[in-house]
This record gives sequence, structure tokens and C-alpha cells, in this order.
Amino acid sequence: MVTKKKIVFFTGAGMSRESGLPTFRGEGGVWNNIDYEKVATLKSWYGQQRRDVKERRQAMLDFFNPLRQAILEHEPNKGHRIIAALENDFDVTVITQNGDDYHTRAGSTKVIYLHGEALKNASSANPSLSFPIDRDNPDIHIGDKAPDGSQLRPYVVYFDEDIDSGLWREAIKATKEADWFVVVGSSILVYPAASLLAAIPDSCHMVVIDPEEVSLPEEFNHGYTYIPEGASQGLFSFMEMLAKYERSRKFLENYLRYGRTEPSVD
Repeated sequence: MVTKKKIVFFTGAGMSRESGLPTFRGEGGVWNNIDYEKVATLKSWYGQQRRDVKERRQAMLDFFNPLRQAILEHEPNKGHRIIAALENDFDVTVITQNGDDYHTRAGSTKVIYLHGEALKNASSANPSLSFPIDRDNPDIHIGDKAPDGSQLRPYVVYFDEDIDSGLWREAIKATKEADWFVVVGSSILVYPAASLLAAIPDSCHMVVIDPEEVSLPEEFNHGYTYIPEGASQGLFSFMEMLAKYERSRKFLENYLRYGRTEPSVD
């Protein structure tokens, strides 16, 4: 039995840009125009000033609910489907900072949602508990209660909120075992996610796919290949690199079948 090479994809908001979702940093990023401290921090949701807690939470929900609706209205793009299709030939793990479910919808079977899942609700009293949403009525309102009686909140990780320790251990393990570590559409500068870079083995091939100039943490000194393209086109280029490097006739035939501009990854 031939052991499949292991590929870890680390994806950020740029991965879902082609699906119609916004990015948060860089040119045109959401945080250029909106104060994240008011709409996406742990302090804003749980702050000590009780007199304005409803107003603060309402502002956060006014920001979040349209994002959830956008996720539901859009679909995975070709890049998501390429990553899923690579499971035919490789052992693929996706570690994503994104709250959308596009990797899972596209067919990826091992997805670590490092920053939570936007299409689930959580309890404010027990945020590690998640609950399914009503996709016909997905908005959260002030006064909507979790089964434990506390205010419903999005099942996402706010700024300054701890990442689930179990998911973090899974992400570290996958990274340490990777033969290829591919960053798609993420600056990977935000901690603790950025500390994953320290777990990349010396023998691992690293690739960064992003149309904008990439700056990795100063202390990171692992060599990498930079593909200055958007997610889908960059992943086509990565497949070509992978086919040549792995010298796999089977995968090369699959790559030629996918093509460069209209991949057949159904």
C-alpha cells in the first residue's frame, strides 16, 4: 500500500474572495473602514459595562448577520473544488481561518475551522457549545436564547478569544506531518495562527498563493515558493508544480484532465 503524501492547506479570506465574500485586511479589506474593536472583539460582547451591553451586542450582530447571509447566498469557487479533488491523490488537511463552510461544501473531508463556523450558533455562557441555525431565518436577534438560557451568539472566535485547544492540537499535528504546506489567501500574521509556521518541518515544501505582496513573520526563515495569483489560478499553478515535482504519472494525467482554466473537478 502506497502512503499518500500529505498536503496541508492554510486558507484565509482571500480563498473565498472569488466566491463573493469580502476580505478583511489589505487593499479593500473590511477593517480599513470598520473598527473591528466594536464589532468583533470578546470585550465588545462580554464587556463589564452592563448599561450598554444590548447596544454593543446589537452593533456586533448588525455586522455579523449580513456576513452569514452572504455565505448562504454564495457558493464554493473553483479553488475550493480543486483542494477537495486533490484528496484523490494526496492526504489533504485544510486549516482555515474562514467561518464559511465552502471547503466542506466543495467536498473536503478533513477541515479544521480554526476560527469557528459562521453557520452555527453558540451559547454566550458556554461558547464552546454549538447549535444548528435555521437557514431560512439565519439572523441572530437580541433576546434569542440558547438551550441553556443565555443569549445566542455566533459560533466564531472573536479577537482576543482563545482558539479551541483541541482544534489547535489537530492543526499543529497536521502541520508537523506535512510534506507540503500551502498558504492561500492569508497574511498568516495574526497570532496564534501565525505560530503554526514554527511547526513546519525542515523537509516540508512551502508555497504561498496570494495576488498581493506577502510579508511573513520576521522570525520565520523557512524557504517558500511564492505564486502571485488569486486562489483558483494560483492553485492551478500549484497543481502543475506538484505534478512535476512528485513525478506522478497518475497525478499528471489528472492535472492535464483538469486543465489550467476550466478544471473538471466534479
